[in-house]
Amino acid sequence: MTRINTVLETLIEFDRSFKRPQIDKLPERLTYFPIKSEPPDNWATHWATGGVLRTHADAPCVYFFFDELETLQYIGKADVLGHRMFQHFDAKGAQWRNIAKWMAILPIPKESWFEISAIEAYLIRKLSPPRNVIGVEQTSKQVA
Repeated sequence: MTRINTVLETLIEFDRSFKRPQIDKLPERLTYFPIKSEPPDNWATHWATGGVLRTHADAPCVYFFFDELETLQYIGKADVLGHRMFQHFDAKGAQWRNIAKWMAILPIPKESWFEISAIEAYLIRKLSPPRNVIGVEQTSKQVA
């Protein structure tokens, strides 16, 4: 069962082994917070002015979904975080609304947007989240 501490440790390992010159203190960028989708629902507060998701809505990010036991379920990437969160939580057929109870985001500077693919692939390969079946297959093919 992978929890946020293991994600952070793996991110520290990535930063140490594969330092990205344009991204200082990569592990310190990680933000972890609850996103309960049932009352009390704090999703709106994250999108309000000054909220963590509003602050990074236009940013490229690697994001992480955790279940009610705070176990990592999925790692994804977004060129524009706000649009991707709409797809996961608000669009018709959005599946994560009932699964994700905690979330972490790793915002990347816009000038380094291209780094999100490498970071996401490394983390998926190392952490093997159970709902990243396609990502694991793609990562394995890329590494082979």
